[in-house]
Amino acid sequence: MSKSRHWASIGEAGALAGLRFMAWTYRLLGRAGFNIVLAPVMFYFLLRRPIARRASLDFLRRVKREYPDSLRGEPGLWMTFRHFLAFGRSLLDKYIAWTGEPTQIDVRQQEADLIWPVIEARQGIVVVGSHFGCLEYSRGISLRHPDLTINVLVYDRHAANFAKLLGDAAAKTRLNLIQVTDLDLDLALRLKERLDNGEWLLIAGDRVPVGLSDNVCPAEFFGDEANFPIGPYVLGNLLRCPVYVMHCFFESGMYRLRVELLAEEIATSRKDRQRNYEPQAQKFAAALEAQVKRAPLQWFNFYDFWASQTHSSVAGDDGTDDQD
Repeated sequence: MSKSRHWASIGEAGALAGLRFMAWTYRLLGRAGFNIVLAPVMFYFLLRRPIARRASLDFLRRVKREYPDSLRGEPGLWMTFRHFLAFGRSLLDKYIAWTGEPTQIDVRQQEADLIWPVIEARQGIVVVGSHFGCLEYSRGISLRHPDLTINVLVYDRHAANFAKLLGDAAAKTRLNLIQVTDLDLDLALRLKERLDNGEWLLIAGDRVPVGLSDNVCPAEFFGDEANFPIGPYVLGNLLRCPVYVMHCFFESGMYRLRVELLAEEIATSRKDRQRNYEPQAQKFAAALEAQVKRAPLQWFNFYDFWASQTHSSVAGDDGTDDQD
């Protein structure tokens, strides 16, 4: 297999011009027309993105191996194409979530009992999300509670394209994106101020930040160890606040919000911090796997997620010699 590359070095299908075309197509043709236009676009990427294609096949084979009933049929190019289509549709859902009013989300009573008191008490928390489903639909929470502000911490430049598109489409959209290159004292103080104001900090727990590869620890995920960032748990430890896990994915005709408490407070020593945060990383990985297996085609990490592992157990011969 060709040498693994960091996810941020792989050009995502998210260039500003492409995102604007997506929005224009939806406004002109509606969702049905958008889906028709999307199919040839995703077929092009299926042909032209060997890294993403291999990553999809690798992931889907792992899901099939661990949870045979989660996928109908055997993973192959057709299922990967469907995986790409789901990604394209999720981009549209993100756009709709931020420029419309995504109030039609399913929140079970146990989730409501967990998060409504937090909102009412104006308690600042860290929320660990992922690239599963469309977490932007959780904006429905802030629409129901206008005083709630959710800040999204991002590691990469790709998010800036989407933020600009949203700003162009809906000037009143309150999308607080905070670029994170390093968690220094100045940033920590600014984040602490936001928490003290009752705001939420949302950070992805399933991508290793650029240039911070030492800030990871291994966790079991779909049968093999993969590296997960420890940033969310370092943040929780530094800010001394509760840490929650949140998922929002499409199932049976609507988006479903799932929330669980990861830790009331994370307190560890500074020595060997990677090992100190392994319990939190593993708990997050297990929570993520439990949801992803319900809708595998909605997990959108199109790079070698298990880069440090041997792929012979799941990878086939069709993609091992592809060159990007």
